[in-house]
Formats: sequence, structure tokens, C-alpha cells
Amino acid sequence: MKLQHKTILITGATSGLGRGMALALAGGSNVLVVTGRREALLETLRAEIEARGSRCITAAVDATDTKAVAAHLADVIASVGRIDVAILNAGGSKPHVMGTPDASAEELLGNMARNYGSLVNYLCPLIDHMRGHDSTIAYTSSPAGFFGLPKSGGYSAAKAAGRTLLDSARVELGQSGIRFVTLYPGFTYTDSMDPDAVPFKWLILQPERAVREMLWAIEKGRSHHIFPRRIAWPI
Repeated sequence: MKLQHKTILITGATSGLGRGMALALAGGSNVLVVTGRREALLETLRAEIEARGSRCITAAVDATDTKAVAAHLADVIASVGRIDVAILNAGGSKPHVMGTPDASAEELLGNMARNYGSLVNYLCPLIDHMRGHDSTIAYTSSPAGFFGLPKSGGYSAAKAAGRTLLDSARVELGQSGIRFVTLYPGFTYTDSMDPDAVPFKWLILQPERAVREMLWAIEKGRSHHIFPRRIAWPI
């Protein structure tokens, strides 16, 4: 699927890789539906997207709120019709160590809501909407979803849950017309990443490289895409 002249939904689009993908797709004469929690940043993004030639629809949505997501999707579908591609990118985490106050039950469950609940809230209604049509649902996971990494136990657990859920959907809905693409970008320079927390700086990717890899995998319809190779190899 070429990512041109398509209606594309991107969650978590106000910063980082979500914003990067939105801007990269803006030159493809697409209709981009971008969401996030920060309305001012969404409006800035809208102006940049429209300046590059694509139509843009923004909505400040809390992806952890099931009812708010359902209402948002209903409004989008009523406005633009069918969604061709959904890139479910919302999430994020703070470092925490098990057995410390930073890893309370409240914090770990909140982490699960941000990184797994946000996926589920969009995934289920999108499957109903996209079933029977040539379409793609892509999910931004992480190599952390394969291991319980230090200082990232809650994040690793949430990403592992999302990875497993997409694996099940891929098998159960193999004849539905929906491609499920799971993306595993390695350490990437973004506003939320602390470079000092990465043991080897040569592991860190520039965001432009990560965006190119992710959009390539979506166009190719790859079931899984882990990158760079130096991280994919041990996994």
C-alpha cells in the first residue's frame, strides 16, 4: 500500500515519532487525522501539514478514555468516510525501579493504560470499521516488549501485551483484508528520551531514520519490523 492519497489516522501525533510520521506523510496528498492530548501542539502540526499539501483534521483526545476514543472515531468516520491506515502510536513512560515508590501499583497500572489501554481503545472499533476492506493497522511497540528491561518493567509489560494482542489479531483476522504491522523502533532521539539512560550512545537512532523505517514497513505490510539490525539481531 503506497501511503499517498489515503486517509490516515495517527495517535500520539503531537511529538516524537508520531509527529515525524505525520509530517513525512503530509507530502503525499493524504487526509491526515492526528490526535494527542495537547491541543496547541496539534494546531501547530495542522498548519505544517496543510502547508505541505495534505488535508489535516485534529482532535485533542485522551487515548486512555474508551468512550472519548469511540466518540472521536465516530466523528471522524462521519466526516471523512473510510480510514485506510491507522498508526497507533500513543504511549510513553517514566523510568521506575520495582520495589521503590516510583513503581507503585497506581503508576504501573497507569503505565499499562497509557501504553496498552490506548491501543485497545482504538484497535477494537477500528477492526469493526476496517474489516472487509484493504486496510492497515500499525502499532508502535518497542524492543522492550521482548525483555523485562531495568527501570522499564511496566513499559516492557505493556508493550509485550500489545505485541501479543496484535499477534492474535493477525491470526484470527487473516482473511479480513486488514494488515497488522507491529513496529519496534530502537532507542531514538525524541523529547521524552534521556540519552544518559542508554548504555551505549551508538545504539541511538536519529528520528528521521526511525520514521523512514516505520513508514517503509507500513507500505510493505510487514508483520513485524525491528530496527536497527544491531538491536534486531539479539532479539
